[in-house]
Amino acid sequence: MTDFADMIPLRSEVATLEIKRLIAYKKQTDHTAHTLYLFLLGVWVYDNVSDIRTAIDKKIDSSKPIKLFLFQWTFASLLHDVGYLFYDFDSGTNAGSWKLFDEMLSFEFISNHADELSDGGKSELKQAWNNLISTYDLKEHASNRSASELIESLDNIPWLNDLLPGHQTGLGAMESGEVIGPGLHRFAYNMAKSGYDGSTPVVDHGIASGLMLLKYTSIWYWLSQHSETRYPQLNSELNANFHYYPNIFIKHVLPACKAAAYHNFPNVKYSLEQDPLLYLAVLCDELQIWDRFLSGQGHIDNWKNVDHCVAEKLNAEMIMDEMNQPKLHILTSETHFEKLVVSLDKRVNNWNRYIQITRF
Repeated sequence: MTDFADMIPLRSEVATLEIKRLIAYKKQTDHTAHTLYLFLLGVWVYDNVSDIRTAIDKKIDSSKPIKLFLFQWTFASLLHDVGYLFYDFDSGTNAGSWKLFDEMLSFEFISNHADELSDGGKSELKQAWNNLISTYDLKEHASNRSASELIESLDNIPWLNDLLPGHQTGLGAMESGEVIGPGLHRFAYNMAKSGYDGSTPVVDHGIASGLMLLKYTSIWYWLSQHSETRYPQLNSELNANFHYYPNIFIKHVLPACKAAAYHNFPNVKYSLEQDPLLYLAVLCDELQIWDRFLSGQGHIDNWKNVDHCVAEKLNAEMIMDEMNQPKLHILTSETHFEKLVVSLDKRVNNWNRYIQITRF
């Protein structure tokens, strides 16, 4: 499928911004250890909570559900916060970091991560890349002047039409089918115009994550499809270790990017029946509160007075419910108990079927 090594620079840059407290949100917390814990937590839930696994496997609809779940889950967990790279775009803060994504959409970057290509394969890759950029204009994202312009730029993926006929925008492709809450397009531009507080434009990190992942990943699938008849050596070598096939893109990449894009919607409750992968992503996102360092400016002076949720303040175990089905049991302090229950009640339907939270 893919080894995701090419995504490490994005995670690294977001981690750097947080460690240096450069993201403007005053209550910002770590999203690097958080997404790793989230990934592992989701794997545990998938392995042990049969109702969630059954729903995800049914949606995946493959003879290799575990492999494809891990593929989708990497997008929906480890990578679902990479959009913080652009969080403060409208204010012009952290401009030095924005060029990273443009660098990823370059021949040099793609070539460096096209493992084990022969000289002939590399030559064909260059020809295929030239065909891409001569057909579709790859404009820079860092040079946009506002959050709205950036969203429009990220959303513009004209080569999608070759992979998913009828779609040339990321938001439109991810929103095809059932629309959740206000929908991706409306939410993305509302945030870019007035933000969460109604007056401060922001680039929602979930929207940005979904679009960034879809735009970058779709290039690999386009190159594979484009080379199938024109550059057979490149096509064979690209797909020797990873499978950049159109059906993988439509059935697995698109839903995974959608889960990343939707995961930060406020005032929306997610259901397992509606979108199992997204449900698991939000469930684990709300549960994973331990060992997250405080990275917002608002925590510089008061960090000693904050009730940090370290691992020692939370115990987790597997129990069996009255139907003899596995359930995750979390024991924690009063403060963190209230936080978990309130956030889960707001965002996830029927979470207590699979999770039990108890005060110490």
